[in-house]
Amino acid sequence: MPGFLLHLTAPWQAWPAPGLFHTRPTMRFPTRSALTGLIGAALGMRRDPNTGAADLSALRPLRYAIRIDRPGSQRRDFHTVGGGHEHTVPIAEGGTRSGNGGTLISERWYLADAAFTVAVHCDDTVLTQRCTDALRAPVFPLYLGRRGFVPSYPPLLLGPIDAPQDELERLPLNRHHAPRPYGDDAQAEVLIDYVLDTDPNDGGPPGSRVKDDPLPGRLFGHREVWTRTRTHLSDQCLGPGQDWLDRLDTYFLEKAAAS
Repeated sequence: MPGFLLHLTAPWQAWPAPGLFHTRPTMRFPTRSALTGLIGAALGMRRDPNTGAADLSALRPLRYAIRIDRPGSQRRDFHTVGGGHEHTVPIAEGGTRSGNGGTLISERWYLADAAFTVAVHCDDTVLTQRCTDALRAPVFPLYLGRRGFVPSYPPLLLGPIDAPQDELERLPLNRHHAPRPYGDDAQAEVLIDYVLDTDPNDGGPPGSRVKDDPLPGRLFGHREVWTRTRTHLSDQCLGPGQDWLDRLDTYFLEKAAAS
């Protein structure tokens, strides 16, 4: 199945999960709505002024396989809105909040120092070509969950290519090198988590349901995802930094020479 490869890393990322009152958590991996929105921004899909959301229905055929190179760590940010200023928080009845209710407090959770490699695949070769071209020259700026969270590198790694999900097994990992076992000449191994939105049919654990499938009108539907842990050789760990970029260049040159 044709598609393309993305790499998403930045000092900060946010992949919103369903919140509870004033707490805004983040998922530990990019959500389908965020990935689809990122590609939609590259394509120049504009938000409807009435709903405040873009129509992403043309991107529904896209499927995602996420390799968690670095899980990062969750960090909390304390937010306030309002706080006694002349123009404070508006309310539905008109006017603004006043008195002790003038300030809104929330806790927002982000991912620090995480990195993800994403295989995007689809039967529609025309759509994958359009998406790849757009990611090379995006219409709107791309960010990782919040506008201030700019990617450390351009998100598009490679594409269009056949079977991009197979490349996840071979691509260099953007994570610190795992040490070799003492007194052992064998290769050290690392365990890497994958998040898949198609059933791998490998007899493993069943999928779990997440609510991140974008629907019209700023609504979200449920979908199933499958989490798998796979073994990689530690020699694939080259990052973060210039060593990882150099290995990527070498990998792509070798791939081009072999094709």
